[in-house]
Amino acid sequence: MHLSARSAPIADRELRRLFDYFISRIGERDERRIRDDLEAYLETGLAPAAVAQVMAWFDSYMTLERSAAALAAAGGDPRAAVVRMRALRRERMGEAIAQAWWGDEDRYLDYTLARQDLIDDRSLDTAQRQRKLAELEQTLDPARLALIQQDDQAELSLRQSEDYARRNVPATQRFAERERQYGSQAARRLAELDAQRNRWDGRLRDYARQRQMILGDTSLSSAQREQRLQSLLNRGFDANERRRVDALARNDLLPRFN
Repeated sequence: MHLSARSAPIADRELRRLFDYFISRIGERDERRIRDDLEAYLETGLAPAAVAQVMAWFDSYMTLERSAAALAAAGGDPRAAVVRMRALRRERMGEAIAQAWWGDEDRYLDYTLARQDLIDDRSLDTAQRQRKLAELEQTLDPARLALIQQDDQAELSLRQSEDYARRNVPATQRFAERERQYGSQAARRLAELDAQRNRWDGRLRDYARQRQMILGDTSLSSAQREQRLQSLLNRGFDANERRRVDALARNDLLPRFN
């Protein structure tokens, strides 16, 4: 947490993160003990007056968390719940702390709701909707906008890759289309991901084929069969991959062969 030049605690976003860290232990410890843990932690580096101030903020924050849970459980109009929650934050924490702790989240939520309204607005044609969406994006913080654009591009490229695989599009055509859309560097990265995915799929098919043969070998005892299956898994995959393959096998999601 941060302190002022006079060693007074500052109620910034970092302090809220500290509160969230302690609150995350609810379930293993009750709220009373969590509060005591936080107070003991603060007492190692703060004066009594500063500890008292931080604990007062913490108590108000916990009250707000309970209010948020109650609003969520009550259901109803989610937008009305948002308005009510924001009013509670200002009422209990003051405008400055509410802005420091939730301002960025609120701005992003407002953006998300406004964006959904534009997408749902059937009175707009495609060009109008795209123009208004672009204008809306300009209201975001540049760092936040960059993250959203990265996420959008990642989702688009994933869907595109799935479509390429489904249609068995040749690698040269994939690269050319991606290069036009994302640039050469991104196209090369996506081509390497395709290659990695193909190598994984090939290894998985080989494993599934040999596994199926072992399972179908009636000359093996149960112990022999289990030993060979484990040996096959250990030989073909590292520890992290084995967990993934085991999960696929348990959920009957391995490739099948007639």
